[in-house]
Formats: sequence, C-alpha cells, structure tokens
Amino acid sequence: MVETQVIGFIPPMVGLDGEFNTFRLGQTLAKRLAAGDEVFLMNEKTKTVFGKAVVTSIETGLLGELCLIHAHKNHTEVGGDDPIRAPERLFKYIQKIYGPHIAEHGKKSVVLSLRRLDEPIGRSAD
Repeated sequence: MVETQVIGFIPPMVGLDGEFNTFRLGQTLAKRLAAGDEVFLMNEKTKTVFGKAVVTSIETGLLGELCLIHAHKNHTEVGGDDPIRAPERLFKYIQKIYGPHIAEHGKKSVVLSLRRLDEPIGRSAD
C-alpha cells in the first residue's frame, strides 16, 4: 500500500502554484519526506485536498535563520513587494499562527520546497 503525506495550509490559500516553500515547526516532516516524494495539499479549514505537489528539497535548521534564507520563496511571500522585509513578515506571521512563546528564533524547523504537479483549481490548462 502506497502512503502519501498530506501537507495542510490555512486560508487564505495564496502562492500555492508553481514553485514555493512552506515552513513547519519541528522536524517531523524532514524525517517522513525526501526530495522526489509526492504530497497532497490540504485546506486545513475545510479538510479537503486541493492539489498535489512534489518535494524538491528539504532543509532543517533554526526558524530565524531559515526565515532569513528562504522567506522570499515562501508561498505567503511569492510576488511580494518588498523581498528584503520578507523574513521579518514571515516570522511574525508564523508567530501569529503558533504564538510567540512557541515560534521563537531558535525553534527547530523545516522548510519544504515544493513544485505543484496539478493545475490549480479555477485555472484552465491552456
């Protein structure tokens, strides 16, 4: 039996087509996934799968350092006006989700780089 991991995203669902990354606290996904693995993308609010992607790379480290290196390619920052401020914006966003007592600069984290495999819903395949 083939098992496929599910990666959840909370609305608003932005930047989830093409190539992007997602940050996760802890390192569990780094142990479960490898480059080349396919994953399902899920809306955490509705608990529905809305797409499929392939893992292109995985990097582990400390949240603050990873934000400095990878924030500009995060799905919430893709196409942003000011990539220089992307690390600060992303770190604050992650703190808003998890709380500042949990999402600290020294928190072990993982960055999953993904490439969308299916056509995003609402777009034609032209």
